[in-house]
Amino acid sequence: MNKRRFVKAILCRLVLLFLLLGLNGCASLVVDPLLESLSRSLEQETDIDLLVDGSPTLLLMINGFIKSDPGNPALLRTGTRAFSAYAILLDETSKPERARLASEKAKFYGFELLDQKLKFKENIKQPLTAFKQSLSSFTKADAVDLFWGGQAWALWIKLQGGTPAAMADLPKVEEMMLRVIELDESTYFGSAHLVLGSIYCSLSPMLGGKPEVGRRHFERALTLSQRQFWPAQVAYADGYARQTFNRELFETLLKEVLSQPLVDNEMATANRLAWKKAAELLERIDDIF
Repeated sequence: MNKRRFVKAILCRLVLLFLLLGLNGCASLVVDPLLESLSRSLEQETDIDLLVDGSPTLLLMINGFIKSDPGNPALLRTGTRAFSAYAILLDETSKPERARLASEKAKFYGFELLDQKLKFKENIKQPLTAFKQSLSSFTKADAVDLFWGGQAWALWIKLQGGTPAAMADLPKVEEMMLRVIELDESTYFGSAHLVLGSIYCSLSPMLGGKPEVGRRHFERALTLSQRQFWPAQVAYADGYARQTFNRELFETLLKEVLSQPLVDNEMATANRLAWKKAAELLERIDDIF
């Protein structure tokens, strides 16, 4: 059975399962782990076209399950993660409008997920100092949810194209990622460091950027992932090296990605997209520098 037929078969089984269990209160006992397992399996897929074509069916199903059980944290976590991944996929395959829509959904589910903990949606309306204080209520057990909620928010901000209203939210995302690092910096291959590195390198020093602080976060992410999570190298190159006009570092980091074999593991989809972007950036190196 080829990949497309396999994914279609799995989705058909989930549809049947939804019809059989969707009306009774025990559905989540079966549905939650199945949806999470399927979502994780898509993170190991390296066929980008298959992901673009096949993911919408899964995402529609996730929407349906969440509507039937809106307070289920496992479903909200799956929804946040799946829609974030799809938004990144669409952005990297030049579908910006669809990417923005997917990021809206990821952000919505992320906020709903975090709202299970001390009225997060009320706290985000508070001034930065009060918001930062509210994050102290999150514990190590909450680090994963705090990361995915903050990552979805950061992704939404990025896909707004630099609007002042969206950029005004960045300091709160920064505080969320700093709290994730305090609680468990290894969360999702150290990706809280990647978000912070990208934030600090998104502006020039004259406009408030902190590229050297960003560099330290990128280096830490590389250490935590043992240099196997390639988005770290690509973000480091496209953020810090590009911002500081360090062509040698830029080229070294991207060639490091392109020189490694793609391994079938939970990093596979992210690494495949990173490989694609590394190749594109290297092709444009003379224009960039």
